[in-house]
Amino acid sequence: MPKVAIYVRLSKEDREKLNKNDNSESIINQKRMLLSHCEKEGWSVYHIYNDEDFSGSDRERPEFNKMIKDAKEHKFDIVLCKTQSRFARDMEYVEKYINTLFPIWGIRFVGLVDNADSENKANKKSRQINSMVDQWMLEDLSENIKATLKTKRRQGLWVGAFAPFGYVKDPNNKNHLVIDEEAAQIVRHIFDLYLKGYGINSLARKLNDEQIPNPSTYKKSKGQSFHGECSDIWSTYSVHRILKNEVYIGNTVQGKTESISYKSTKKKLKNKEEWDIVKGTHEPIIDLDTFNLVKETLSKNIRSTKTGMASIFANKLRCLRCGSSMRSQKTNTGRYYTCHVHYVAPSKCEGTYISSSVLEKTVLNEIQKLYNSYIDDAEIENQLNFTDNSRIQIERISKQIESINKEIAKVQSRFKSLYYDKVDGVITQDEFSVLNEDCKSKENSLQKQLNELNDEIERINQRQAHADNVKDIISEFKNIKKLDRYTVQTLIDYIEIGGNRTNRIIQIHWNF
Repeated sequence: MPKVAIYVRLSKEDREKLNKNDNSESIINQKRMLLSHCEKEGWSVYHIYNDEDFSGSDRERPEFNKMIKDAKEHKFDIVLCKTQSRFARDMEYVEKYINTLFPIWGIRFVGLVDNADSENKANKKSRQINSMVDQWMLEDLSENIKATLKTKRRQGLWVGAFAPFGYVKDPNNKNHLVIDEEAAQIVRHIFDLYLKGYGINSLARKLNDEQIPNPSTYKKSKGQSFHGECSDIWSTYSVHRILKNEVYIGNTVQGKTESISYKSTKKKLKNKEEWDIVKGTHEPIIDLDTFNLVKETLSKNIRSTKTGMASIFANKLRCLRCGSSMRSQKTNTGRYYTCHVHYVAPSKCEGTYISSSVLEKTVLNEIQKLYNSYIDDAEIENQLNFTDNSRIQIERISKQIESINKEIAKVQSRFKSLYYDKVDGVITQDEFSVLNEDCKSKENSLQKQLNELNDEIERINQRQAHADNVKDIISEFKNIKKLDRYTVQTLIDYIEIGGNRTNRIIQIHWNF
């Protein structure tokens, strides 16, 4: 009595195509059909190999590969499938196994529904043709899926299998992200700690010490899907990935990788210029200013001290004499900042140095002096708030823009009339050319005026945004008592240090 290996497979695409009233492709019905045929033929079933949610082109199917191994060891005599395409949609695999290795190993292949039988030499060509058709269909399907996903990505629709940490898929629209407030608080906490001076390593340690769940642990606790295995610790990679992810400012960034081939699950990284980035597709968790500040700090690769915290002046100090950066140096009497060039090549720069305590005290005093000039809220309004004036200017310019747009519409209408007059013979080609040039010249002049007015509105909005930004900064740091890295990062572009102990020069360049 021949021993039979039954192989059944159902891909994710097959499952989605199933009609509620048609279970013919289901795993259960495939098994039932094939077992019934074995009973009818008097064959003994050795084992049922079952691959669910695997494509027929996937070469990593676990049960399929186990069956091939068993076939090589001749643990059975026949491989039985519903159709040849259930075995494989890859023409190379059909040729390799059904038409080459199986005969060598003494294994017969039978596809029940499509009458594929390796013992029947007469239908070999038809089996090969079917294999080619299956592969063509698979290629077409792959390209169609790629095109559909690319279109969705370019529209800013989320097509990822899982929502990024801090978000969930909108229950009313699976292609839209909504904030998961509990997870979003963790994301905000990470950005806040980083701006306070925690390095990536120390930040990961702090999150673990605080027993804050990492993304996979959190999602598992909420019954959400996640990628990969569930690790219960924060790694530097996961922290860094969150800090640089634009999804947290409301942008979708997708299409970073692409499949090497429809036959393989392996992917390769694409150039950033090829990524699909769409701005403002969902509600942000992190404001743009905070994100940009973190991005700037990350790009400078600022190192943390032995305490795990970055120096509050890291990457902010320059030697007034040579313009080079200043390095932090710990001594028995405290921390000092010295010229880097002088440290490595004393002959190149006379150098300068300053103690951390003196610099902190001086900068704090300068910050307080800066805010003392704005101590009166009414004075702040007088100096910075020109909202009403801006509104009046924008209204005036908008009226001019409206008038110019009407003139442009008239010119375009006139051109159409001239064209019809030329077609109808009312005017000659030469007359049309002269009048057409006049219309073009007039339209170009109006368009130039329009561009200048739009630029002026943009400048007004930028000035207003700058004023609002300075007001916000003043309000946030008005009563500062102790200097920290966040304050320095927010307020100061860089500081130049010069002079000597008796004649210290400290020049602060503000961010506004």
